[in-house]
Amino acid sequence: MTTTNNESKSTIIKVGTTTSSSTSSSTSSRRHLIQQAAILFPLSQGLLLSSITTQNANAVDITLLDQQASKFKRVPLFAIVDGTTGTPFMILQNTGKAQAYFFTSYDGAQAVLDDARRDAADKGFETKSMWDGARISAVNLEFALKIGSGKPKAMAQNKVKYESVSDIIPSITALNDAEKIDKSGMYKERGRVPLFYSDEFEIGPEKEGGPNRIPVFLERSDLLREYAKKYPDKEDVFVTVVDLMDTFSTMMGNKPIGAKVDERIVQNFFIVPSMESRKKAVECEKERGSIPAYNIGEMVAVGGK
Repeated sequence: MTTTNNESKSTIIKVGTTTSSSTSSSTSSRRHLIQQAAILFPLSQGLLLSSITTQNANAVDITLLDQQASKFKRVPLFAIVDGTTGTPFMILQNTGKAQAYFFTSYDGAQAVLDDARRDAADKGFETKSMWDGARISAVNLEFALKIGSGKPKAMAQNKVKYESVSDIIPSITALNDAEKIDKSGMYKERGRVPLFYSDEFEIGPEKEGGPNRIPVFLERSDLLREYAKKYPDKEDVFVTVVDLMDTFSTMMGNKPIGAKVDERIVQNFFIVPSMESRKKAVECEKERGSIPAYNIGEMVAVGGK
């Protein structure tokens, strides 16, 4: 059953329940959208850009942004970049903006990269060599949130600068789990990133004498596993889901109209990265060596068919 709790949605789940790997039509379509956008065509070759221009710098409280985004720095994200320069691949949209993507799972980024390589090879595109040189790079959620707030301009291969926007792509499993808890349809919308937590699960305060913190997770399975470790005698857990982007906007003082946000999470959360993502991030760091993880200010601009 589901209940409303502080404008968030909750459901009772038996501890140890295996998360289903089935893919709903909505999440499958969303992944297909991202993968199809990765059928790329090159622009003319360009140069590196050493500095960035922020489109809305005056509209963002930089001090507040640094303070709030830093709370997410422990969480690895993954991006597709050029393997020799760290320049990110971005989709150049017909609006004149460039779309960057960050993935919450390594496997999600790798699936998109694999599809792009297959499409380039199967259709005989001259971009095959470009994709052969692409790799998965690790950044963190703090970085992605700052990029998304700042909308820096990036120079494409044709030496034209474009405003960039970014999207954080959760795993298909996370979206499926979120839809089972919150049946409003919001997790069918593009740009939604579910965070899972339980009112019954708390950890110690950040500072002595302060309130306990609420752990939040990008995957429901991680929450269930950690809950079972702390409360081995409990069979059921009340799981709640909220949206990362609505939560972060609220933290920045810009709560979206109608947003389902838990104020306790806004004030007192502790985000827990998955062990698998941390492991993959370490592997990515070792692989890249001295090459930048993410070259801000330029892009490998591509476009879908």
